[in-house]
Amino acid sequence: MRKYVVLMLLTVIFTSCSQQPNPTFKQEDVSILPKPLSLNLNEGFFKVESNTALILKDDSQKKAANYLTGLFGKAAGFNLAIQNTSADNAIVFETVAGLKEGGYNLEVNPTIITIQASEESGFFNAVQSIRQLLPVAIESQETVAADWFVPAVTIKDEPRYEWRGMHMDFSRHFFNIDEVKAFLDYMALYKLNTYHMHLTDDQGWRIEIKKYPLLTEKGAWRTPNNQDTICMDRSVENKLYTIDESNFKEIDGERKYGGFFTQDQIKEIVAYADARCITVIPEIDMPGHFKSAIDNYPFLSCNEESGWDTVFTYPTCLGKETTYEFMKNVLDEVVELFPAEYVHIGGDEVNIASWEVCPHCQKAIKDNNLKDEHELQSFFNRDIEQFLKSKGKQFMGWDEIVKGGLTKDANVMWWRNWVPDAPKTAAANGNDIVITTTAAYYFDYLNDGNPIENVYNYEPVPADFTEEETKHVLGIQGNLWSEHIPSFKRLQYQAFPRFLVISENAWSEHDKDFEDFNSRVEDQYDRLDALGVYYYIPAVRGLEKEIVIVDSTAVNLNLAYDLEGVDIYYTEDGSVPTQESIKYDGPFIVNDTIEIKARAYRGDIYNDLKSTKVIQKAYVNPVTVSLEEKGLKQWVLDGKFKTVADVKTPTTSNFTKVDSIALGDLKDRKPFSVVYKGFFNAEKDGIYEFETRSDGGDVLMIGEDLVVDNSGWHGPRKRYGKIALKQGFHPITITYRPSDKPRVIEVKYGLQGEELLPLDSSVTGF
Repeated sequence: MRKYVVLMLLTVIFTSCSQQPNPTFKQEDVSILPKPLSLNLNEGFFKVESNTALILKDDSQKKAANYLTGLFGKAAGFNLAIQNTSADNAIVFETVAGLKEGGYNLEVNPTIITIQASEESGFFNAVQSIRQLLPVAIESQETVAADWFVPAVTIKDEPRYEWRGMHMDFSRHFFNIDEVKAFLDYMALYKLNTYHMHLTDDQGWRIEIKKYPLLTEKGAWRTPNNQDTICMDRSVENKLYTIDESNFKEIDGERKYGGFFTQDQIKEIVAYADARCITVIPEIDMPGHFKSAIDNYPFLSCNEESGWDTVFTYPTCLGKETTYEFMKNVLDEVVELFPAEYVHIGGDEVNIASWEVCPHCQKAIKDNNLKDEHELQSFFNRDIEQFLKSKGKQFMGWDEIVKGGLTKDANVMWWRNWVPDAPKTAAANGNDIVITTTAAYYFDYLNDGNPIENVYNYEPVPADFTEEETKHVLGIQGNLWSEHIPSFKRLQYQAFPRFLVISENAWSEHDKDFEDFNSRVEDQYDRLDALGVYYYIPAVRGLEKEIVIVDSTAVNLNLAYDLEGVDIYYTEDGSVPTQESIKYDGPFIVNDTIEIKARAYRGDIYNDLKSTKVIQKAYVNPVTVSLEEKGLKQWVLDGKFKTVADVKTPTTSNFTKVDSIALGDLKDRKPFSVVYKGFFNAEKDGIYEFETRSDGGDVLMIGEDLVVDNSGWHGPRKRYGKIALKQGFHPITITYRPSDKPRVIEVKYGLQGEELLPLDSSVTGF
């Protein structure tokens, strides 16, 4: 239905345009993403018509020309002629020397379009700029009536990085070949050139290896796991989490999830990408994340067992020659399928515990004069690297491969932004690096927590890199790990519009201007609609936390950011809101214990559901406090406590009066716990919110009421709670049991719906 409506709108819009044969283009009408190095708008336009010719002089221009004729063939019904002789009203391709790979010059005037480049990707990128200058109707898969005007412009353009990448994970959840092709078309449009296919992992083997048929006969299919059931549960209220039924099949009487690519399908994907000047990089995880193979070839593990240890699965045994033979046999077939220069072998999150007790691995460490198990993995990596080099390929892995040592020719993907030494060490060693950190480029992280502005403003090159080290940064890549991405629509939702940030920041090198960038992003939404992309729209805010009332309160909803055409709909009975539900047009009053759910819509596109419960509470009365009792007292208790509950409030006078709650010098003291006691001054009757942030665990009490439960055993995290307080002083106790590496204890407070402030002497009467 959505596709039909879009096509009808395109037909109406561009039929009306045909009544205006001489449009005037303004600067705001011209929007290209990624932003060109330079763009000048001139007077007039070029009109592509059925007799427009494409003038080619050599084979490097064919991919670009073929792509352009394909666009017009579908959307306009034109069969544009490709020829090598001059003609009027033509698009001329000229090969010139000296332009950067991927770079191009584009000159559009009323009688001719001239494209200059030094190689095929430059011509192809120029065509994508023409594509964005054309009406959105050029994206139609059916013929529509439109005037195909291209505004007169002069563009000089080239990319910042040679590696402009996007990644898809096929192991956790599988995507079919048509979905892969659609994704490659999005990459082509936005001048991305490297497609990273994560094809194997513990949860499934997704590429046919003829020498080891069990890898796909059995390794590609699994009994639905917790990642599947989480998605199934979420799909009840959000259809984007629905798992495609075509990915299930009956095997030996059991329903199993999976799928894989045959070698012919891989060849088809590689060819499709190559026609769009995109390189496909395969990833075959080794020596860890190999359960789907070990399940079916148990000789690969140290003890011929397969399964999960405490966090990760058992890896392959690096003390057996059969492991090396197996890996090389697999890679033998992989390198024949992928012409790419690089082969990615993973190398991340390897559980070395089994190697520590394996006699084969320990013998390999001793025989090869290795220091430890990390060097054993490096020994394996070097062996695989030499094998790949013999096949004319370069070795690449995640940044864990840095530990234990690298050769000068290895290549690293830096993903652990909390390990800044890894890229520094690699670059200093002369290794090339792709930046793909969780801090910005993990697009499986929810948009709400990793928004487009944060991704745009993230500078990929570490600040402490020298000029020489910076030369080793190949580029950047966005990742889409699919644990909780079970459908292509959900993948689109997670990728867009952050996908456009990768396009911009990998291509354009200029001063950051988010407002300018975001205005060009907004210009792309109609094009994404025409392409059938299901993108993220701004989240509904106002329901992040429970709402506490005594009598009643006003509920305010808003959007995370403004976007034309987005409306909020909500319900008060716990049902999932649709466009038939209540449309939000301003604050509304609640005076009962209800459940509110809200969702934003832009046409048929909706975002993740937001919900909260309204809870009714009675006011807590204040207590009388003497001047001597006021202030915040701190007790530091030596010794190790198992849980926060084991930390008892002291009755001694061995305390210190403090101005605020902070770890301070206690970071270096261990083991210990801390108790803070005092009186919180509620300046007026109201609902007060308290928030704690700590590692290890904490609880916050007001009198006998547990307000914040941040106990348990955890790294730094926040928890909050609300309570209705009458004006006056209220006893407050904060108990903190730190982790083994104490890092933080913070407490904030505020009236419901207002900014939270640090709890200090200004509200404890010190």
